[in-house]
Amino acid sequence: MHQPDLTPQRSSYFSYQIHPFVSPPEMRGERNQHPVVVVGAGPNGLLVALDLARNGARPIVIEAEAQVCGGSRAVAFTRRTLEIFEQVGASDALLKGALLWEKGRSFYRGHMVHELQVPGSVDDRFAPMTNQPQNVMEKVLLDQAERMGIEVRWQTKVVELASDASGVRLRLDTPEGEYDLSCDWLVAGDGARSAIRRLQNLRFEGRSYTGRFAIIDFRVPLGAPTGRRCYFDPPWLPGYAVLLHKAPYGIWRLDYQVPDDVSDEEALEPARLRSHVQAHLDYIGADLPWEIEWVTLYKPNTLSLARYNHGRVLYCGDAAHLLPVFGVRGVNTGVQDGNNLSWKLASVIRGFASPAILDSYTDERLADAKQICFEAARSTRMMTPPSRGFRILRDAVLQLSVHHDFTRPLLHWRTSKPIDYADSALTTVDPSEAKFEAGPRPGAPARNVCINPDAPSRGWLFDAFGPGFQVLVFGDAQSVTPALADDLKALRADNIPVRLILIRRSEDTRVPASVDAVMDDPLGRVHAAWGATQGAVYVLRPDQHVAARWCAGAPTRVAQVVNKALCRAASQAKAQRQPAEAVV
Repeated sequence: MHQPDLTPQRSSYFSYQIHPFVSPPEMRGERNQHPVVVVGAGPNGLLVALDLARNGARPIVIEAEAQVCGGSRAVAFTRRTLEIFEQVGASDALLKGALLWEKGRSFYRGHMVHELQVPGSVDDRFAPMTNQPQNVMEKVLLDQAERMGIEVRWQTKVVELASDASGVRLRLDTPEGEYDLSCDWLVAGDGARSAIRRLQNLRFEGRSYTGRFAIIDFRVPLGAPTGRRCYFDPPWLPGYAVLLHKAPYGIWRLDYQVPDDVSDEEALEPARLRSHVQAHLDYIGADLPWEIEWVTLYKPNTLSLARYNHGRVLYCGDAAHLLPVFGVRGVNTGVQDGNNLSWKLASVIRGFASPAILDSYTDERLADAKQICFEAARSTRMMTPPSRGFRILRDAVLQLSVHHDFTRPLLHWRTSKPIDYADSALTTVDPSEAKFEAGPRPGAPARNVCINPDAPSRGWLFDAFGPGFQVLVFGDAQSVTPALADDLKALRADNIPVRLILIRRSEDTRVPASVDAVMDDPLGRVHAAWGATQGAVYVLRPDQHVAARWCAGAPTRVAQVVNKALCRAASQAKAQRQPAEAVV
């Protein structure tokens, strides 16, 4: 029988809770066919579960352990991740106690050789970067899952898996014995050591680097501002790179490369760890008391499955790919995986999308992973030169950067960024596209806008958004043309969730019955940011990427665009549809 560790993890800032095993109905003889099961209650699994529920599909989450992750692990989250958390109702809770930042600095032998400022503007609701430990983040997602009524089955390990065209059958091991569970679809969000990937005998492709890094979280009353600091060739670790990050709750993170001649066991010796922390504090002139909170080792990898959908089993996050953490690409990339997958799978489950749409999940997210692997490989070679030649080149760039600007861009650490699905088969580019001079193009993520930056209640464009497709019409009541209204009527008759949002410059008492929400834009800031004049129309996918847009006067084909985004024929039989209400 499966017996997970029931000893609460130790932490000075986080109270670990042991989640009990609760005997499920299947152990009492019930036989249920669940629409979707998510394996893994880490960041990616929980995000997928929340987003599935938001889009009208009710998941069950399976987790082998009895508590959230040990230690801080991932600590830096991008603006796009916060926007996705906002979609599932978890952004406000994640921000409590978090640290916000926008700058990173690199040093070489005491000289600052590069400073990166992540762009931001008044229209950004969230900071470029948010620091919050992963254990806190997982608790935030769990609390939201509880509010949404999502069942999480703790202390439950997947030991067998069979999948065919009819569904997936699991054999689960628990502290009270084994039982079988059947589902239509399975999402593997169970991390780098994925049991599902192992049971399906799938292998990563790509490169695993030889360099290893140690992470030491330690408590110290250091008053420096939040931000990423990279130290090349410090005197206590000559020839190597060291990262220093400020985390919430008085914690700082020291992240450094382990020399090749030091074994894993030696690297984790308490005396060695203490000497490295003290050496770095001495180096930066911080004569302060401190204590170690948590330690771990990791290796940078650029590895990925060849496909993320395998029949009725779909992979996301570290179960699908292993990416270097440089540039905060790990969890943040997995969050975008989940946001992409959830609406597509929910649409299939509810019956108004073809299962072929799941091929687009692999196509869109694998393209992102490949680009990240390319960029991350460059960052990794800078941080951990794989050969003598690379090290000579890296050191030459650092030495020149002390006095010359032209080499400093080579030290750019390439942060995680939102992906653009411009080349996706789900994206439509209208001939009127060339007339737009601004705004998110087809395939790009939607752009938030502050309605009135100087008002006490500033208002945000994203506040008008909800689950499903969003159709943004810029103008007045007359901008909702009969053709557009007919398209919406047809889509809604097919139970496809689509919201019509009228964005107007001036108040108009006339609001067509087909309109779900009205957004007043008295200063024209939304119109300007989206490059829209009166009559312009945008269609957003449920993950808030632009599916299509039309400039004023161009004939709109909203139903055609939505059907294309769902990989469905307009005449798809209603008998296949299962209406459901989103729970957010």
